[in-house]
Amino acid sequence: MLNLPLVSFVVTSYNYEKYILKTLESIKNQTYQNIEIIVVDDYSQDNSVNLIQEFIHKNPEINIKLIEHKNNYGQFHAFQTGLKEAQGEFVSFIDSDDVITKDYTKAHISVHMKTSVAFTSAQIIEIGENDEIHTLYSISSPHKKTLSDLSNTDTNLSLEKLLHTDTENVEYRILSTKTAPYGGWWWSPSSSAMFRKTSIEIILSYPTPNDWKICPDKFLFNIANLIGGSAIIYAPLVGYRRHSNNAGQSNYVLGNKRYNNDFTTSLNIQNNLKIRPLTLKFIKNKKAEFYKLFGKKNTVKLYLTVLFSYLYIIRQVLKF
Repeated sequence: MLNLPLVSFVVTSYNYEKYILKTLESIKNQTYQNIEIIVVDDYSQDNSVNLIQEFIHKNPEINIKLIEHKNNYGQFHAFQTGLKEAQGEFVSFIDSDDVITKDYTKAHISVHMKTSVAFTSAQIIEIGENDEIHTLYSISSPHKKTLSDLSNTDTNLSLEKLLHTDTENVEYRILSTKTAPYGGWWWSPSSSAMFRKTSIEIILSYPTPNDWKICPDKFLFNIANLIGGSAIIYAPLVGYRRHSNNAGQSNYVLGNKRYNNDFTTSLNIQNNLKIRPLTLKFIKNKKAEFYKLFGKKNTVKLYLTVLFSYLYIIRQVLKF
C-alpha cells in the first residue's frame, strides 16, 4: 500500500508575536493532512515563545515541536536547525509573519508528483498588517498571464472564489540553470516554496550560516535550482505580509513597479555580489560531501555552472 509523503513545515520565528499564531493556524488548516510542524525560534525577545507553547498545548492532535535557539543566529541557521529535525520527504520554510492558503500543500505536492524538480515556488498574495488583501497579482511573483479565472460578468465575486485553487490541474513551468541562471532571482519569496528534502540536505554542511543571516532564500533557492531545477506554480498560495519590520519593508503595492528603499537596495546588491564566490568556496571546501552526494564529475559540473554564470552578469550589464 503506497502512502502520501510527509510534509515538514519549518516555521522560522523571530519577534513576530503579532503574527505567529495566524501563521500556525494557516498550517493547521491545510486540506492535506500528512504534515508536521517544526517551529525554530531564533531567540525572540517578545512574547512569541509563550504564544507558540500555548498553541502547542491547545492543539495536542497536531504533530508540532518547538526548538529554541539560545542566541540570535539568523534565518539561515534556523533553516539548518529545522531541516536537520525534519522527518518529511518535502520541506517548506515558512516565515512567521506569513500565512498560507488551505490548499497550499495539495497544490505543491500535486506539482511535485508530476515532476522531479528540487523545489516548487508559488505566486504570492500581498497582505497587510491586519490581513487585508492588497492584490493577488503581485509583481514580486513570476506570472504567466493576468488573472482570468473569474468571468468579468461574475456578480457573485467572493474571497473563496478569488483564493480557489484547482489542486488537480495546477499550471506550472519548469526552470533550470539555463532558463534561470545561477545567482539571479526567478521565484517568489521564501514561504512560497516546497523542497524535496534530499535536494537541499547539502546546506547542512554550509559552515558559515551568518553569511545569509538576512534573506537566505537567495542562496537556498539558487543552490536547489542548481542541483535539481525548480517549478513555478501559477497560483497564489501564500499571504506575504508587508509591514515595517520585514526585509522588503519598502516594497508596498504602489503600482505595477517595485520600489526599494536604500536598505533593501543595498542588501540586494550585497547578495548579488557574494552569492557566486561564496557558492564556489562552499563547493570547493566541502567537495568530499559533494562527491559523496553527486559524484566527482557532477560536482565539477555544478562548480562550472556557477563559474560560467558570471557571463549572465556581463550580459545584464551590457544590456543596461
